[in-house]
Amino acid sequence: MLESKKIITGVKWASVQFALDAIFRFSIRLVLARLLLPNQFGLIGMCMVFISVAGAASELGIGEALIQRKDDDEVKPMFSTAFWSGIVWGLGLYLLMSFVVGPFASYFYEEPLLIKIIPALSIGIFLKPFTTIHMVILTRQMNFKKIAKAFNTASLIAGIIAIAAAYLDYGVWALVINNVLAAGLTLPLLVKSTKWIPSWEWKKLYFKEIFGFGVYSSSTRIFSTITYNIDNLMIGKMLGASFLGAYTLAFSLTENLRQMLSSVLNKVMYPVFGKNQDDKLKLKGYFLKIINLNALAIYPIMAFFLLFAKEIVLTLFGDKWEMTIVPLQILSIAMMIHLLVNSFTSIIRGLGKPKLEMKIIIGLNIFILLPGLYFGIKYFGLVGATCAVVTHKIGLVISAVIILNKEIDLGFAEIFKAVRNPILLITACVIIMELIYHFTGLKNIIVLGGIYGVLYVCMAYYTEKKMIGELLKKLK
Repeated sequence: MLESKKIITGVKWASVQFALDAIFRFSIRLVLARLLLPNQFGLIGMCMVFISVAGAASELGIGEALIQRKDDDEVKPMFSTAFWSGIVWGLGLYLLMSFVVGPFASYFYEEPLLIKIIPALSIGIFLKPFTTIHMVILTRQMNFKKIAKAFNTASLIAGIIAIAAAYLDYGVWALVINNVLAAGLTLPLLVKSTKWIPSWEWKKLYFKEIFGFGVYSSSTRIFSTITYNIDNLMIGKMLGASFLGAYTLAFSLTENLRQMLSSVLNKVMYPVFGKNQDDKLKLKGYFLKIINLNALAIYPIMAFFLLFAKEIVLTLFGDKWEMTIVPLQILSIAMMIHLLVNSFTSIIRGLGKPKLEMKIIIGLNIFILLPGLYFGIKYFGLVGATCAVVTHKIGLVISAVIILNKEIDLGFAEIFKAVRNPILLITACVIIMELIYHFTGLKNIIVLGGIYGVLYVCMAYYTEKKMIGELLKKLK
Protein backbone atom coordinates (compact mmCIF):
# COMPACT_ATOMS: atom_id res chain seq x y z
CA MET A 1 0.00 0.00 0.00
CA LEU A 2 2.84 2.36 0.82
CA GLU A 3 4.39 1.83 -2.62
CA SER A 4 1.00 2.31 -4.28
CA LYS A 5 0.53 5.58 -2.41
CA LYS A 6 3.98 6.76 -3.50
CA ILE A 7 3.16 5.93 -7.12
CA ILE A 8 -0.12 7.85 -6.97
CA THR A 9 1.56 10.83 -5.32
CA GLY A 10 4.34 10.67 -7.90
CA VAL A 11 1.83 10.59 -10.74
CA LYS A 12 -0.03 13.49 -9.16
CA TRP A 13 2.95 15.84 -9.00
CA ALA A 14 4.61 14.62 -12.17
CA SER A 15 1.24 15.19 -13.86
CA VAL A 16 1.12 18.70 -12.44
CA GLN A 17 4.55 19.34 -13.93
CA PHE A 18 3.47 17.82 -17.24
CA ALA A 19 0.19 19.72 -17.43
CA LEU A 20 1.67 23.08 -16.51
CA ASP A 21 4.77 22.53 -18.63
CA ALA A 22 2.59 21.55 -21.59
CA ILE A 23 0.44 24.66 -21.11
CA PHE A 24 3.49 26.90 -20.76
CA ARG A 25 5.27 25.42 -23.76
CA PHE A 26 2.21 25.43 -25.98
CA SER A 27 1.24 28.98 -25.01
CA ILE A 28 4.79 30.25 -25.48
CA ARG A 29 5.15 28.44 -28.80
CA LEU A 30 1.79 29.82 -29.90
CA VAL A 31 2.84 33.39 -29.18
CA LEU A 32 6.32 32.94 -30.66
CA ALA A 33 4.90 31.25 -33.78
CA ARG A 34 2.67 34.24 -34.38
CA LEU A 35 5.58 36.64 -33.88
CA LEU A 36 8.28 34.74 -35.75
CA LEU A 37 8.60 33.04 -39.14
CA PRO A 38 8.83 29.33 -40.06
CA ASN A 39 12.36 30.00 -41.33
CA GLN A 40 13.44 31.14 -37.84
CA PHE A 41 11.94 28.04 -36.22
CA GLY A 42 13.70 26.02 -38.91
CA LEU A 43 17.10 27.44 -37.93
CA ILE A 44 16.56 26.24 -34.36
CA GLY A 45 15.42 22.89 -35.75
CA MET A 46 18.73 22.58 -37.61
CA CYS A 47 20.64 23.28 -34.41
CA MET A 48 18.54 20.95 -32.26
CA VAL A 49 19.67 17.94 -34.29
CA PHE A 50 23.14 18.41 -32.80
CA ILE A 51 22.03 19.84 -29.46
CA SER A 52 19.75 16.86 -28.79
CA VAL A 53 22.54 14.37 -29.47
CA ALA A 54 24.88 16.25 -27.15
CA GLY A 55 22.14 16.38 -24.52
CA ALA A 56 21.67 12.62 -24.76
CA ALA A 57 25.41 12.14 -24.24
CA SER A 58 25.74 14.72 -21.46
CA GLU A 59 24.91 12.41 -18.52
CA LEU A 60 26.85 9.28 -19.57
CA GLY A 61 23.80 7.31 -18.42
CA ILE A 62 24.63 8.35 -14.85
CA GLY A 63 21.05 9.18 -13.88
CA GLU A 64 19.61 5.87 -15.02
CA ALA A 65 22.43 3.90 -13.41
CA LEU A 66 21.90 5.53 -10.01
CA ILE A 67 18.10 5.37 -10.08
CA GLN A 68 18.13 1.70 -11.03
CA ARG A 69 20.02 0.70 -7.84
CA LYS A 70 17.79 -0.93 -5.26
CA ASP A 71 19.33 0.30 -1.98
CA ASP A 72 19.88 3.92 -0.94
CA ASP A 73 22.88 3.00 1.23
CA GLU A 74 24.55 1.50 -1.83
CA VAL A 75 23.96 4.46 -4.13
CA LYS A 76 24.55 7.53 -1.94
CA PRO A 77 28.36 7.11 -1.68
CA MET A 78 28.49 7.19 -5.49
CA PHE A 79 26.95 10.65 -5.84
CA SER A 80 30.10 12.77 -5.69
CA THR A 81 32.00 10.55 -8.13
CA ALA A 82 29.05 10.68 -10.50
CA PHE A 83 28.75 14.46 -10.14
CA TRP A 84 32.39 15.30 -10.95
CA SER A 85 32.49 12.80 -13.81
CA GLY A 86 29.44 14.48 -15.31
CA ILE A 87 30.89 17.99 -14.96
CA VAL A 88 34.13 17.12 -16.73
CA TRP A 89 32.24 15.34 -19.48
CA GLY A 90 29.81 18.25 -19.86
CA LEU A 91 32.61 20.77 -20.23
CA GLY A 92 34.25 18.64 -22.91
CA LEU A 93 30.95 18.40 -24.80
CA TYR A 94 30.44 22.16 -24.63
CA LEU A 95 33.87 22.84 -26.13
CA LEU A 96 33.23 20.26 -28.84
CA MET A 97 29.88 21.84 -29.72
CA SER A 98 31.28 25.36 -29.80
CA PHE A 99 34.46 24.83 -31.80
CA VAL A 100 33.73 21.75 -33.93
CA VAL A 101 30.01 21.10 -34.32
CA GLY A 102 29.01 24.76 -34.75
CA PRO A 103 31.29 25.38 -37.76
CA PHE A 104 30.39 21.98 -39.25
CA ALA A 105 26.63 22.61 -38.98
CA SER A 106 27.03 26.04 -40.52
CA TYR A 107 28.89 24.51 -43.48
CA PHE A 108 26.53 21.53 -43.82
CA TYR A 109 23.34 23.62 -43.97
CA GLU A 110 24.99 26.63 -45.61
CA GLU A 111 23.60 28.83 -42.82
CA PRO A 112 26.30 31.16 -41.39
CA LEU A 113 24.22 32.11 -38.35
CA LEU A 114 24.43 28.56 -36.95
CA ILE A 115 28.07 29.10 -35.99
CA LYS A 116 26.79 31.55 -33.34
CA ILE A 117 23.52 29.88 -32.39
CA ILE A 118 24.93 26.43 -31.56
CA PRO A 119 27.47 27.62 -28.93
CA ALA A 120 24.71 29.68 -27.30
CA LEU A 121 22.29 26.74 -27.18
CA SER A 122 25.10 24.47 -25.91
CA ILE A 123 25.19 26.36 -22.61
CA GLY A 124 22.26 24.17 -21.58
CA ILE A 125 24.38 21.07 -22.34
CA PHE A 126 27.11 22.29 -20.02
CA LEU A 127 24.61 23.02 -17.23
CA LYS A 128 22.73 19.71 -17.41
CA PRO A 129 25.26 17.56 -15.45
CA PHE A 130 25.05 20.04 -12.55
CA THR A 131 21.46 18.91 -11.93
CA THR A 132 21.86 15.15 -12.51
CA ILE A 133 22.38 14.10 -8.89
CA HIS A 134 19.65 16.41 -7.64
CA MET A 135 17.22 14.81 -10.10
CA VAL A 136 18.37 11.34 -9.01
CA ILE A 137 17.78 12.18 -5.33
CA LEU A 138 14.29 13.54 -5.90
CA THR A 139 13.35 10.73 -8.30
CA ARG A 140 14.49 7.99 -5.89
CA GLN A 141 12.45 9.72 -3.18
CA MET A 142 9.57 9.97 -5.68
CA ASN A 143 9.37 13.63 -4.65
CA PHE A 144 7.98 14.90 -7.93
CA LYS A 145 6.38 17.89 -6.26
CA LYS A 146 9.74 19.63 -5.95
CA ILE A 147 10.72 18.64 -9.49
CA ALA A 148 7.43 20.06 -10.76
CA LYS A 149 7.97 23.38 -8.99
CA ALA A 150 11.53 23.76 -10.30
CA PHE A 151 10.79 22.98 -13.94
CA ASN A 152 7.51 24.87 -14.12
CA THR A 153 8.96 28.00 -12.54
CA ALA A 154 11.95 27.93 -14.88
CA SER A 155 9.76 27.32 -17.97
CA LEU A 156 7.40 30.16 -17.10
CA ILE A 157 10.13 32.74 -16.47
CA ALA A 158 12.11 31.70 -19.55
CA GLY A 159 9.00 31.82 -21.73
CA ILE A 160 7.99 35.29 -20.59
CA ILE A 161 11.47 36.66 -21.27
CA ALA A 162 11.55 34.94 -24.69
CA ILE A 163 8.21 36.47 -25.69
CA ALA A 164 9.49 39.89 -24.65
CA ALA A 165 12.59 39.32 -26.79
CA ALA A 166 10.41 38.36 -29.77
CA TYR A 167 8.36 41.55 -29.36
CA LEU A 168 11.61 43.52 -29.32
CA ASP A 169 12.47 41.97 -32.70
CA TYR A 170 15.27 39.67 -31.54
CA GLY A 171 14.07 37.11 -34.09
CA VAL A 172 15.61 33.65 -33.80
CA TRP A 173 17.48 34.71 -30.63
CA ALA A 174 14.16 34.80 -28.77
CA LEU A 175 13.98 31.02 -29.26
CA VAL A 176 17.60 30.66 -28.12
CA ILE A 177 16.86 32.67 -24.97
CA ASN A 178 13.87 30.45 -24.20
CA ASN A 179 15.89 27.23 -24.42
CA VAL A 180 18.96 28.40 -22.49
CA LEU A 181 17.12 30.20 -19.69
CA ALA A 182 14.81 27.23 -19.06
CA ALA A 183 17.89 25.06 -18.42
CA GLY A 184 19.81 27.69 -16.45
CA LEU A 185 16.98 28.64 -14.08
CA THR A 186 16.25 25.01 -13.20
CA LEU A 187 19.70 24.54 -11.61
CA PRO A 188 19.42 26.82 -8.55
CA LEU A 189 15.84 25.69 -7.93
CA LEU A 190 16.82 22.00 -7.80
CA VAL A 191 19.86 22.72 -5.63
CA LYS A 192 17.63 24.58 -3.19
CA SER A 193 15.16 21.67 -3.13
CA THR A 194 17.69 18.94 -2.28
CA LYS A 195 20.32 20.85 -0.29
CA TRP A 196 22.84 18.35 -1.66
CA ILE A 197 26.43 19.54 -2.07
CA PRO A 198 29.14 17.32 -3.62
CA SER A 199 32.21 16.38 -1.63
CA TRP A 200 35.72 16.64 -3.10
CA GLU A 201 36.13 12.96 -3.87
CA TRP A 202 36.23 10.74 -6.94
CA LYS A 203 36.56 6.94 -6.81
CA LYS A 204 37.51 4.85 -9.81
CA LEU A 205 35.58 1.83 -8.53
CA TYR A 206 32.32 3.80 -8.35
CA PHE A 207 32.90 5.29 -11.79
CA LYS A 208 33.34 1.80 -13.29
CA GLU A 209 30.15 0.54 -11.65
CA ILE A 210 28.11 3.53 -12.82
CA PHE A 211 29.58 3.61 -16.30
CA GLY A 212 29.24 -0.16 -16.68
CA PHE A 213 25.46 0.17 -16.55
CA GLY A 214 25.20 3.66 -18.00
CA VAL A 215 27.25 2.96 -21.14
CA TYR A 216 24.46 0.89 -22.70
CA SER A 217 21.72 3.25 -21.58
CA SER A 218 23.72 6.26 -22.76
CA SER A 219 24.70 4.61 -26.06
CA THR A 220 21.07 3.74 -26.73
CA ARG A 221 19.99 7.27 -25.91
CA ILE A 222 22.66 8.79 -28.16
CA PHE A 223 21.95 6.53 -31.11
CA SER A 224 18.18 6.83 -30.80
CA THR A 225 18.53 10.61 -30.50
CA ILE A 226 20.61 10.74 -33.67
CA THR A 227 18.06 8.76 -35.64
CA TYR A 228 15.20 10.45 -33.77
CA ASN A 229 16.45 13.77 -35.14
CA ILE A 230 17.56 12.48 -38.52
CA ASP A 231 14.26 13.66 -39.96
CA ASN A 232 15.13 17.24 -39.02
CA LEU A 233 18.60 16.79 -40.46
CA MET A 234 17.33 15.48 -43.79
CA ILE A 235 14.40 17.90 -44.12
CA GLY A 236 16.65 20.85 -43.30
CA LYS A 237 19.26 19.75 -45.83
CA MET A 238 16.91 18.63 -48.63
CA LEU A 239 13.98 21.05 -48.24
CA GLY A 240 15.32 24.07 -46.34
CA ALA A 241 14.63 25.98 -43.12
CA SER A 242 11.03 27.03 -43.88
CA PHE A 243 9.85 23.46 -44.49
CA LEU A 244 11.75 22.31 -41.43
CA GLY A 245 10.06 25.04 -39.38
CA ALA A 246 6.63 23.79 -40.48
CA TYR A 247 7.59 20.21 -39.62
CA THR A 248 8.96 21.07 -36.18
CA LEU A 249 5.70 22.83 -35.27
CA ALA A 250 3.68 19.72 -36.16
CA PHE A 251 6.24 17.60 -34.31
CA SER A 252 6.07 19.73 -31.18
CA LEU A 253 2.29 19.48 -31.03
CA THR A 254 2.34 15.68 -31.31
CA GLU A 255 5.60 13.87 -30.54
CA ASN A 256 6.76 16.38 -27.93
CA LEU A 257 3.40 16.09 -26.21
CA ARG A 258 3.76 12.30 -26.14
CA GLN A 259 7.30 12.65 -24.85
CA MET A 260 6.23 14.93 -22.02
CA LEU A 261 3.60 12.45 -20.89
CA SER A 262 6.08 9.63 -21.29
CA SER A 263 8.61 11.46 -19.16
CA VAL A 264 6.00 11.89 -16.42
CA LEU A 265 5.15 8.21 -16.23
CA ASN A 266 8.74 7.05 -16.80
CA LYS A 267 10.07 9.26 -14.00
CA VAL A 268 7.51 7.77 -11.66
CA MET A 269 7.59 4.17 -12.85
CA TYR A 270 11.29 3.65 -13.66
CA PRO A 271 12.37 3.33 -10.00
CA VAL A 272 9.29 1.13 -9.41
CA PHE A 273 10.25 -1.15 -12.32
CA GLY A 274 13.76 -1.40 -10.91
CA LYS A 275 12.60 -2.32 -7.41
CA ASN A 276 10.11 -4.88 -8.74
CA GLN A 277 12.23 -6.35 -11.54
CA ASP A 278 11.79 -9.88 -10.14
CA ASP A 279 7.97 -9.67 -9.93
CA LYS A 280 6.87 -10.06 -13.57
CA LEU A 281 3.15 -10.11 -12.74
CA LYS A 282 3.34 -6.77 -10.94
CA LEU A 283 5.37 -5.23 -13.79
CA LYS A 284 2.76 -6.41 -16.25
CA GLY A 285 -0.03 -4.79 -14.23
CA TYR A 286 1.85 -1.49 -13.96
CA PHE A 287 2.61 -1.44 -17.68
CA LEU A 288 -1.01 -2.04 -18.71
CA LYS A 289 -2.20 0.69 -16.34
CA ILE A 290 0.27 3.11 -17.93
CA ILE A 291 -1.00 2.18 -21.39
CA ASN A 292 -4.59 2.79 -20.28
CA LEU A 293 -3.80 6.18 -18.72
CA ASN A 294 -1.76 7.20 -21.78
CA ALA A 295 -4.65 6.40 -24.09
CA LEU A 296 -7.24 8.18 -21.94
CA ALA A 297 -5.13 11.35 -21.78
CA ILE A 298 -3.52 11.56 -25.21
CA TYR A 299 -5.81 9.79 -27.69
CA PRO A 300 -8.52 12.49 -27.54
CA ILE A 301 -5.93 15.22 -28.20
CA MET A 302 -4.46 13.39 -31.19
CA ALA A 303 -7.95 12.66 -32.54
CA PHE A 304 -8.81 16.36 -32.27
CA PHE A 305 -5.63 17.30 -34.16
CA LEU A 306 -6.51 14.74 -36.83
CA LEU A 307 -10.05 16.07 -37.18
CA PHE A 308 -9.43 19.83 -37.01
CA ALA A 309 -5.78 20.28 -38.05
CA LYS A 310 -6.61 22.92 -40.65
CA GLU A 311 -8.66 25.07 -38.29
CA ILE A 312 -6.09 24.72 -35.50
CA VAL A 313 -3.11 25.72 -37.62
CA LEU A 314 -4.73 28.60 -39.53
CA THR A 315 -6.56 30.05 -36.52
CA LEU A 316 -3.86 29.76 -33.89
CA PHE A 317 -0.68 30.15 -35.96
CA GLY A 318 -1.72 31.92 -39.17
CA ASP A 319 -1.57 31.30 -42.93
CA LYS A 320 2.24 31.27 -42.98
CA TRP A 321 2.10 27.86 -41.23
CA GLU A 322 -0.25 26.19 -43.75
CA MET A 323 2.44 23.61 -44.64
CA THR A 324 2.01 22.19 -41.13
CA ILE A 325 -1.57 20.92 -41.60
CA VAL A 326 -1.06 17.52 -43.28
CA PRO A 327 2.11 16.62 -41.29
CA LEU A 328 0.17 17.38 -38.09
CA GLN A 329 -2.58 14.94 -39.08
CA ILE A 330 -0.18 12.14 -40.03
CA LEU A 331 1.98 12.57 -36.93
CA SER A 332 -1.17 12.42 -34.77
CA ILE A 333 -1.76 8.92 -36.13
CA ALA A 334 1.87 8.01 -35.47
CA MET A 335 1.61 9.08 -31.83
CA MET A 336 -1.55 7.04 -31.29
CA ILE A 337 0.32 3.98 -32.54
CA HIS A 338 3.36 4.69 -30.34
CA LEU A 339 1.23 5.03 -27.22
CA LEU A 340 0.48 1.29 -27.38
CA VAL A 341 3.98 0.66 -25.99
CA ASN A 342 4.83 4.09 -24.61
CA SER A 343 6.84 2.96 -21.56
CA PHE A 344 8.41 -0.07 -23.23
CA THR A 345 12.00 1.20 -23.04
CA SER A 346 11.55 2.19 -19.41
CA ILE A 347 10.44 -1.28 -18.39
CA ILE A 348 13.36 -2.87 -20.27
CA ARG A 349 15.78 -0.57 -18.42
CA GLY A 350 13.99 -1.31 -15.15
CA LEU A 351 14.55 -5.02 -15.78
CA GLY A 352 18.27 -4.24 -15.98
CA LYS A 353 18.59 -4.96 -19.72
CA PRO A 354 19.76 -1.71 -21.35
CA LYS A 355 21.78 -3.69 -23.91
CA LEU A 356 18.57 -5.28 -25.25
CA GLU A 357 16.98 -1.84 -25.52
CA MET A 358 19.99 -0.59 -27.48
CA LYS A 359 19.78 -3.47 -29.97
CA ILE A 360 16.08 -2.88 -30.60
CA ILE A 361 16.47 0.87 -31.15
CA ILE A 362 19.47 0.43 -33.46
CA GLY A 363 17.75 -2.24 -35.55
CA LEU A 364 14.52 -0.30 -36.00
CA ASN A 365 16.25 2.91 -36.91
CA ILE A 366 18.73 1.43 -39.39
CA PHE A 367 16.34 -0.89 -41.21
CA ILE A 368 13.04 1.00 -41.04
CA LEU A 369 13.32 4.69 -40.13
CA LEU A 370 16.35 5.81 -42.13
CA PRO A 371 15.38 4.23 -45.49
CA GLY A 372 11.80 5.40 -45.02
CA LEU A 373 12.87 8.98 -44.37
CA TYR A 374 15.24 9.12 -47.32
CA PHE A 375 12.77 7.89 -49.91
CA GLY A 376 9.82 9.62 -48.29
CA ILE A 377 11.44 13.05 -48.24
CA LYS A 378 12.98 12.62 -51.68
CA TYR A 379 9.71 11.76 -53.44
CA PHE A 380 6.95 13.17 -51.22
CA GLY A 381 8.52 15.97 -49.14
CA LEU A 382 7.03 16.62 -45.69
CA VAL A 383 4.22 14.12 -46.22
CA GLY A 384 6.77 11.41 -47.04
CA ALA A 385 8.76 12.22 -43.90
CA THR A 386 5.73 11.91 -41.63
CA CYS A 387 4.63 8.66 -43.32
CA ALA A 388 8.10 7.25 -42.59
CA VAL A 389 7.56 8.10 -38.91
CA VAL A 390 4.28 6.15 -38.94
CA THR A 391 6.03 3.11 -40.43
CA HIS A 392 8.73 3.31 -37.76
CA LYS A 393 6.14 3.43 -34.97
CA ILE A 394 4.43 0.33 -36.34
CA GLY A 395 7.77 -1.48 -36.33
CA LEU A 396 8.38 -0.33 -32.74
CA VAL A 397 5.04 -1.69 -31.55
CA ILE A 398 5.61 -5.09 -33.22
CA SER A 399 9.12 -5.39 -31.73
CA ALA A 400 7.98 -4.27 -28.30
CA VAL A 401 5.13 -6.77 -28.16
CA ILE A 402 7.50 -9.61 -29.07
CA ILE A 403 9.96 -8.62 -26.33
CA LEU A 404 7.27 -7.97 -23.70
CA ASN A 405 5.68 -11.32 -24.42
CA LYS A 406 9.02 -12.98 -23.76
CA GLU A 407 10.00 -10.94 -20.69
CA ILE A 408 6.72 -10.50 -18.78
CA ASP A 409 4.26 -12.71 -20.72
CA LEU A 410 2.36 -9.72 -22.14
CA GLY A 411 0.57 -10.15 -25.48
CA PHE A 412 -1.01 -7.76 -27.96
CA ALA A 413 -4.54 -8.82 -26.98
CA GLU A 414 -3.96 -7.52 -23.44
CA ILE A 415 -2.49 -4.26 -24.76
CA PHE A 416 -5.44 -3.75 -27.09
CA LYS A 417 -7.83 -4.43 -24.21
CA ALA A 418 -6.12 -1.64 -22.23
CA VAL A 419 -6.78 0.90 -25.00
CA ARG A 420 -10.08 -0.46 -26.31
CA ASN A 421 -12.31 1.80 -24.26
CA PRO A 422 -10.40 5.04 -25.07
CA ILE A 423 -10.56 4.12 -28.77
CA LEU A 424 -14.33 3.63 -28.57
CA LEU A 425 -14.67 6.94 -26.72
CA ILE A 426 -12.76 9.01 -29.26
CA THR A 427 -14.55 7.26 -32.12
CA ALA A 428 -17.92 8.29 -30.66
CA CYS A 429 -16.65 11.85 -30.03
CA VAL A 430 -15.28 12.20 -33.55
CA ILE A 431 -18.57 11.06 -35.10
CA ILE A 432 -20.56 13.51 -32.99
CA MET A 433 -18.14 16.38 -33.75
CA GLU A 434 -18.30 15.64 -37.48
CA LEU A 435 -22.09 15.87 -37.35
CA ILE A 436 -21.92 19.15 -35.41
CA TYR A 437 -19.34 20.56 -37.80
CA HIS A 438 -21.22 19.70 -41.00
CA PHE A 439 -24.80 20.38 -39.91
CA THR A 440 -24.24 23.61 -37.94
CA GLY A 441 -21.40 25.10 -39.97
CA LEU A 442 -19.58 25.96 -36.73
CA LYS A 443 -15.92 26.71 -37.48
CA ASN A 444 -14.65 28.51 -34.40
CA ILE A 445 -11.87 26.22 -33.18
CA ILE A 446 -12.10 27.47 -29.60
CA VAL A 447 -15.81 26.64 -29.40
CA LEU A 448 -15.31 23.33 -31.19
CA GLY A 449 -12.49 22.45 -28.82
CA GLY A 450 -14.65 23.31 -25.81
CA ILE A 451 -17.53 21.15 -27.03
CA TYR A 452 -15.17 18.28 -27.83
CA GLY A 453 -13.44 18.50 -24.45
CA VAL A 454 -16.68 18.55 -22.43
CA LEU A 455 -18.11 15.71 -24.52
CA TYR A 456 -15.04 13.51 -24.06
CA VAL A 457 -14.66 14.21 -20.32
CA CYS A 458 -18.32 13.38 -19.68
CA MET A 459 -18.15 10.17 -21.69
CA ALA A 460 -14.84 9.15 -20.12
CA TYR A 461 -16.11 9.80 -16.61
CA TYR A 462 -19.24 7.75 -17.28
CA THR A 463 -17.35 4.76 -18.67
CA GLU A 464 -14.32 4.97 -16.33
CA LYS A 465 -16.18 6.19 -13.26
CA LYS A 466 -14.85 3.52 -10.93
CA MET A 467 -11.19 3.97 -11.88
CA ILE A 468 -11.41 7.78 -11.83
CA GLY A 469 -13.12 7.68 -8.44
CA GLU A 470 -10.35 5.50 -7.01
CA LEU A 471 -7.66 7.81 -8.39
CA LEU A 472 -9.35 10.91 -7.00
CA LYS A 473 -9.58 9.31 -3.55
CA LYS A 474 -5.87 8.49 -3.57
CA LEU A 475 -4.95 11.96 -4.81
CA LYS A 476 -6.72 13.71 -1.92
